[in-house]
Amino acid sequence: MTPLMVDSTFAYLALDFLETEDRELLNDIAETDAARHLAAHSRRVSLSGDLVDPFELVERLLTSPSISDINLEEVRTRLSSIEFDHTSQHRCWNEAAALLPVGALSGTVLYLTVGYDIGVAIAGQASINLAHPHFQENSPEELWFYIVHEIHHAGFQKYYPLPALADTRAISDLAYLVQYLTHLEGLAVHAARRWRTETGALEWDSDYEALLNSERMYFYEKEFFSIYRSLLDEGERPIENEDWEILGRMSTGDRLWYRVGASMADRIDKALGRRLLIATVEDGPDAFFDRYMELV
Repeated sequence: MTPLMVDSTFAYLALDFLETEDRELLNDIAETDAARHLAAHSRRVSLSGDLVDPFELVERLLTSPSISDINLEEVRTRLSSIEFDHTSQHRCWNEAAALLPVGALSGTVLYLTVGYDIGVAIAGQASINLAHPHFQENSPEELWFYIVHEIHHAGFQKYYPLPALADTRAISDLAYLVQYLTHLEGLAVHAARRWRTETGALEWDSDYEALLNSERMYFYEKEFFSIYRSLLDEGERPIENEDWEILGRMSTGDRLWYRVGASMADRIDKALGRRLLIATVEDGPDAFFDRYMELV
Protein backbone atom coordinates (compact mmCIF):
# COMPACT_ATOMS: atom_id res chain seq x y z
CA MET A 1 0.00 0.00 0.00
CA THR A 2 1.29 3.47 -0.94
CA PRO A 3 2.43 5.40 2.15
CA LEU A 4 0.89 8.71 3.06
CA MET A 5 2.84 11.60 1.51
CA VAL A 6 3.36 14.39 4.05
CA ASP A 7 4.46 17.96 3.27
CA SER A 8 5.41 19.76 6.48
CA THR A 9 7.03 22.86 4.94
CA PHE A 10 4.23 25.23 5.93
CA ALA A 11 4.20 24.03 9.54
CA TYR A 12 7.97 24.36 10.06
CA LEU A 13 8.05 27.85 8.58
CA ALA A 14 4.99 28.91 10.57
CA LEU A 15 6.56 27.72 13.82
CA ASP A 16 9.74 29.62 12.98
CA PHE A 17 7.71 32.75 12.32
CA LEU A 18 5.77 32.42 15.57
CA GLU A 19 9.04 32.10 17.49
CA THR A 20 10.97 34.88 15.72
CA GLU A 21 8.27 37.19 14.27
CA ASP A 22 10.49 37.52 11.22
CA ARG A 23 8.03 38.81 8.61
CA GLU A 24 10.25 37.66 5.76
CA LEU A 25 9.12 34.17 6.63
CA LEU A 26 5.55 35.10 5.70
CA ASN A 27 6.66 35.43 2.09
CA ASP A 28 8.25 31.98 2.22
CA ILE A 29 5.11 30.46 3.74
CA ALA A 30 2.89 32.11 1.12
CA GLU A 31 4.93 30.44 -1.62
CA THR A 32 4.38 26.90 -0.31
CA ASP A 33 2.08 24.40 -1.97
CA ALA A 34 0.18 24.24 1.31
CA ALA A 35 -0.56 27.99 1.27
CA ARG A 36 -1.87 27.73 -2.29
CA HIS A 37 -3.99 24.76 -1.19
CA LEU A 38 -5.53 26.78 1.67
CA ALA A 39 -6.12 29.77 -0.63
CA ALA A 40 -7.90 27.53 -3.15
CA HIS A 41 -10.12 26.13 -0.41
CA SER A 42 -10.85 29.59 0.97
CA ARG A 43 -11.97 30.77 -2.45
CA ARG A 44 -14.18 27.71 -2.92
CA VAL A 45 -16.07 28.31 0.32
CA SER A 46 -16.41 32.07 -0.20
CA LEU A 47 -19.78 33.48 -1.24
CA SER A 48 -17.98 36.00 -3.46
CA GLY A 49 -15.71 33.47 -5.13
CA ASP A 50 -12.93 36.09 -5.32
CA LEU A 51 -9.34 35.01 -5.73
CA VAL A 52 -7.56 34.69 -2.38
CA ASP A 53 -4.02 36.02 -2.12
CA PRO A 54 -1.90 33.39 -0.32
CA PHE A 55 0.23 36.05 1.40
CA GLU A 56 -2.80 37.89 2.79
CA LEU A 57 -4.28 34.60 3.99
CA VAL A 58 -1.04 33.50 5.67
CA GLU A 59 -0.54 36.90 7.29
CA ARG A 60 -4.08 36.87 8.66
CA LEU A 61 -3.77 33.34 10.02
CA LEU A 62 -0.41 33.79 11.70
CA THR A 63 -0.93 37.26 13.18
CA SER A 64 -4.47 36.76 14.51
CA PRO A 65 -4.95 37.45 18.26
CA SER A 66 -5.82 33.79 18.92
CA ILE A 67 -2.46 32.61 17.64
CA SER A 68 -0.88 33.60 20.96
CA ASP A 69 -2.78 30.74 22.63
CA ILE A 70 -0.83 28.14 20.69
CA ASN A 71 1.61 25.95 22.63
CA LEU A 72 4.46 25.75 20.13
CA GLU A 73 6.12 22.78 21.78
CA GLU A 74 2.93 20.75 21.58
CA VAL A 75 2.59 21.65 17.91
CA ARG A 76 6.16 20.55 17.27
CA THR A 77 5.43 17.24 19.01
CA ARG A 78 2.42 16.65 16.76
CA LEU A 79 4.46 17.57 13.72
CA SER A 80 7.20 15.12 14.62
CA SER A 81 4.68 12.39 15.36
CA ILE A 82 3.03 12.68 11.95
CA GLU A 83 6.35 12.77 10.12
CA PHE A 84 7.92 9.77 11.80
CA ASP A 85 5.11 7.47 12.95
CA HIS A 86 4.98 5.45 9.74
CA THR A 87 2.75 2.79 11.28
CA SER A 88 0.01 5.34 11.95
CA GLN A 89 0.59 6.92 8.54
CA HIS A 90 -0.13 3.57 6.90
CA ARG A 91 -3.15 3.01 9.12
CA CYS A 92 -4.59 6.40 8.11
CA TRP A 93 -4.09 5.61 4.47
CA ASN A 94 -5.62 2.16 4.80
CA GLU A 95 -8.69 3.33 6.74
CA ALA A 96 -9.45 6.08 4.21
CA ALA A 97 -8.73 3.84 1.23
CA ALA A 98 -11.06 1.15 2.58
CA LEU A 99 -14.03 3.42 1.76
CA LEU A 100 -12.80 4.64 -1.63
CA PRO A 101 -12.44 3.15 -5.11
CA VAL A 102 -9.05 1.56 -5.80
CA GLY A 103 -6.46 4.20 -6.64
CA ALA A 104 -8.49 7.14 -5.34
CA LEU A 105 -5.66 8.26 -3.04
CA SER A 106 -2.93 8.03 -5.67
CA GLY A 107 -0.89 11.24 -5.52
CA THR A 108 -2.67 12.58 -2.44
CA VAL A 109 -0.52 14.80 -0.20
CA LEU A 110 -1.26 15.74 3.40
CA TYR A 111 -0.13 19.29 4.15
CA LEU A 112 0.68 20.10 7.77
CA THR A 113 -0.50 23.63 8.51
CA VAL A 114 -1.13 26.07 11.35
CA GLY A 115 -4.20 28.22 11.86
CA TYR A 116 -6.69 27.26 9.12
CA ASP A 117 -9.83 25.38 10.19
CA ILE A 118 -9.21 21.94 11.75
CA GLY A 119 -8.48 20.34 8.41
CA VAL A 120 -9.65 20.73 4.82
CA ALA A 121 -9.44 19.08 1.44
CA ILE A 122 -9.59 20.50 -2.07
CA ALA A 123 -8.62 19.27 -5.52
CA GLY A 124 -7.48 15.86 -4.31
CA GLN A 125 -5.17 17.16 -1.56
CA ALA A 126 -5.70 17.43 2.20
CA SER A 127 -4.38 19.45 5.12
CA ILE A 128 -4.54 19.33 8.90
CA ASN A 129 -4.16 22.25 11.32
CA LEU A 130 -1.70 21.08 13.97
CA ALA A 131 -2.57 23.99 16.25
CA HIS A 132 -6.32 23.44 16.45
CA PRO A 133 -7.64 23.43 20.06
CA HIS A 134 -9.37 20.07 19.53
CA PHE A 135 -5.98 18.38 19.35
CA GLN A 136 -4.80 20.11 22.50
CA GLU A 137 -7.87 18.99 24.44
CA ASN A 138 -7.79 15.31 23.42
CA SER A 139 -5.48 12.31 23.20
CA PRO A 140 -2.69 12.51 20.59
CA GLU A 141 -4.45 9.74 18.66
CA GLU A 142 -7.28 12.13 17.85
CA LEU A 143 -5.01 13.78 15.29
CA TRP A 144 -4.76 10.55 13.29
CA PHE A 145 -8.52 10.10 13.17
CA TYR A 146 -8.93 13.56 11.69
CA ILE A 147 -6.25 12.80 9.13
CA VAL A 148 -8.30 9.78 8.02
CA HIS A 149 -11.27 12.12 7.66
CA GLU A 150 -9.45 14.69 5.54
CA ILE A 151 -7.59 12.33 3.23
CA HIS A 152 -10.87 10.50 2.60
CA HIS A 153 -12.24 13.88 1.47
CA ALA A 154 -9.27 14.24 -0.86
CA GLY A 155 -9.95 10.88 -2.49
CA PHE A 156 -13.69 11.55 -2.74
CA GLN A 157 -13.13 14.92 -4.41
CA LYS A 158 -11.19 13.34 -7.25
CA TYR A 159 -14.59 12.09 -8.43
CA TYR A 160 -16.81 14.95 -7.34
CA PRO A 161 -15.11 18.32 -6.65
CA LEU A 162 -16.25 20.51 -3.80
CA PRO A 163 -19.00 22.83 -5.13
CA ALA A 164 -18.21 26.55 -5.06
CA LEU A 165 -20.50 28.56 -2.80
CA ALA A 166 -20.34 31.43 -5.29
CA ASP A 167 -22.04 29.18 -7.85
CA THR A 168 -24.84 28.26 -5.45
CA ARG A 169 -27.57 30.61 -6.65
CA ALA A 170 -30.84 28.69 -6.82
CA ILE A 171 -32.53 26.57 -4.16
CA SER A 172 -31.84 23.51 -6.33
CA ASP A 173 -28.11 24.35 -6.07
CA LEU A 174 -28.43 24.58 -2.29
CA ALA A 175 -30.23 21.22 -2.21
CA TYR A 176 -27.36 19.66 -4.18
CA LEU A 177 -24.81 21.26 -1.83
CA VAL A 178 -26.57 19.73 1.19
CA GLN A 179 -26.75 16.38 -0.59
CA TYR A 180 -23.08 16.54 -1.62
CA LEU A 181 -21.78 17.50 1.82
CA THR A 182 -23.92 14.86 3.53
CA HIS A 183 -22.30 12.26 1.26
CA LEU A 184 -18.79 13.70 1.62
CA GLU A 185 -18.86 14.21 5.39
CA GLY A 186 -20.89 11.12 6.19
CA LEU A 187 -18.44 8.80 4.46
CA ALA A 188 -15.45 10.51 6.10
CA VAL A 189 -16.95 10.21 9.59
CA HIS A 190 -17.73 6.55 8.85
CA ALA A 191 -14.17 5.98 7.55
CA ALA A 192 -12.60 6.74 10.93
CA ARG A 193 -15.18 4.85 12.96
CA ARG A 194 -13.52 1.41 12.96
CA TRP A 195 -10.17 2.73 14.24
CA ARG A 196 -11.92 4.89 16.83
CA THR A 197 -13.95 1.89 18.02
CA GLU A 198 -10.82 -0.25 18.42
CA THR A 199 -9.15 2.55 20.39
CA GLY A 200 -12.17 3.29 22.59
CA ALA A 201 -12.22 6.80 21.16
CA LEU A 202 -15.82 7.22 20.03
CA GLU A 203 -16.68 9.46 22.96
CA TRP A 204 -13.78 11.82 22.27
CA ASP A 205 -15.73 13.44 19.46
CA SER A 206 -19.31 14.72 19.64
CA ASP A 207 -20.29 13.28 16.24
CA TYR A 208 -19.53 9.74 17.35
CA GLU A 209 -21.19 10.31 20.72
CA ALA A 210 -24.34 11.27 18.81
CA LEU A 211 -24.12 8.20 16.57
CA LEU A 212 -24.19 6.01 19.68
CA ASN A 213 -27.48 7.55 20.79
CA SER A 214 -30.31 6.09 18.69
CA GLU A 215 -32.91 8.44 20.15
CA ARG A 216 -30.92 11.53 19.23
CA MET A 217 -30.21 10.15 15.77
CA TYR A 218 -33.92 9.53 15.16
CA PHE A 219 -34.65 13.23 15.70
CA TYR A 220 -31.57 14.36 13.75
CA GLU A 221 -32.63 12.29 10.73
CA LYS A 222 -36.19 13.58 10.99
CA GLU A 223 -34.95 17.19 11.06
CA PHE A 224 -32.42 16.62 8.27
CA PHE A 225 -34.86 15.07 5.82
CA SER A 226 -37.50 17.68 6.62
CA ILE A 227 -35.04 20.42 5.61
CA TYR A 228 -33.74 18.52 2.60
CA ARG A 229 -37.17 17.70 1.20
CA SER A 230 -38.33 21.28 1.65
CA LEU A 231 -35.39 22.38 -0.51
CA LEU A 232 -36.30 19.86 -3.19
CA ASP A 233 -39.89 21.11 -3.19
CA GLU A 234 -38.84 24.72 -3.75
CA GLY A 235 -36.96 24.00 -6.97
CA GLU A 236 -35.35 26.81 -8.95
CA ARG A 237 -36.20 29.98 -7.06
CA PRO A 238 -33.23 32.26 -6.31
CA ILE A 239 -31.56 31.90 -2.93
CA GLU A 240 -32.42 34.58 -0.38
CA ASN A 241 -30.19 35.65 2.51
CA GLU A 242 -32.09 33.66 5.12
CA ASP A 243 -31.68 30.47 3.08
CA TRP A 244 -27.98 30.43 3.95
CA GLU A 245 -28.95 29.75 7.57
CA ILE A 246 -29.60 26.18 6.46
CA LEU A 247 -25.86 25.62 6.13
CA GLY A 248 -25.38 26.64 9.74
CA ARG A 249 -28.03 24.15 10.88
CA MET A 250 -26.32 21.43 8.88
CA SER A 251 -22.69 22.13 9.79
CA THR A 252 -22.77 23.41 13.39
CA GLY A 253 -24.89 22.72 16.45
CA ASP A 254 -26.48 19.36 15.67
CA ARG A 255 -24.03 18.93 12.74
CA LEU A 256 -26.70 17.21 10.70
CA TRP A 257 -24.82 16.40 7.54
CA TYR A 258 -21.95 14.84 9.50
CA ARG A 259 -24.10 12.72 11.80
CA VAL A 260 -26.98 11.83 9.51
CA GLY A 261 -24.55 11.25 6.65
CA ALA A 262 -22.49 8.86 8.78
CA SER A 263 -25.64 7.04 9.90
CA MET A 264 -26.70 6.67 6.26
CA ALA A 265 -23.25 5.34 5.32
CA ASP A 266 -23.26 2.85 8.20
CA ARG A 267 -26.70 1.55 7.28
CA ILE A 268 -25.78 1.12 3.60
CA ASP A 269 -22.52 -0.58 4.60
CA LYS A 270 -24.29 -3.10 6.83
CA ALA A 271 -27.40 -3.75 4.75
CA LEU A 272 -26.14 -3.53 1.16
CA GLY A 273 -22.42 -4.14 1.61
CA ARG A 274 -19.16 -2.24 1.40
CA ARG A 275 -18.91 -2.63 -2.39
CA LEU A 276 -22.16 -0.72 -3.01
CA LEU A 277 -21.22 1.94 -0.46
CA ILE A 278 -17.88 2.53 -2.21
CA ALA A 279 -19.64 2.60 -5.58
CA THR A 280 -21.52 5.72 -4.47
CA VAL A 281 -18.21 7.62 -4.51
CA GLU A 282 -18.01 7.11 -8.27
CA ASP A 283 -21.75 7.32 -8.90
CA GLY A 284 -22.27 10.47 -6.84
CA PRO A 285 -24.51 11.92 -4.14
CA ASP A 286 -27.72 10.93 -5.94
CA ALA A 287 -26.66 7.28 -5.74
CA PHE A 288 -25.81 7.63 -2.03
CA PHE A 289 -29.28 8.97 -1.26
CA ASP A 290 -30.95 6.43 -3.55
CA ARG A 291 -29.19 3.50 -1.83
CA TYR A 292 -30.25 4.83 1.55
CA MET A 293 -33.85 5.33 0.51
CA GLU A 294 -33.97 1.66 -0.52
CA LEU A 295 -33.55 0.85 3.17
CA VAL A 296 -36.14 3.13 4.79
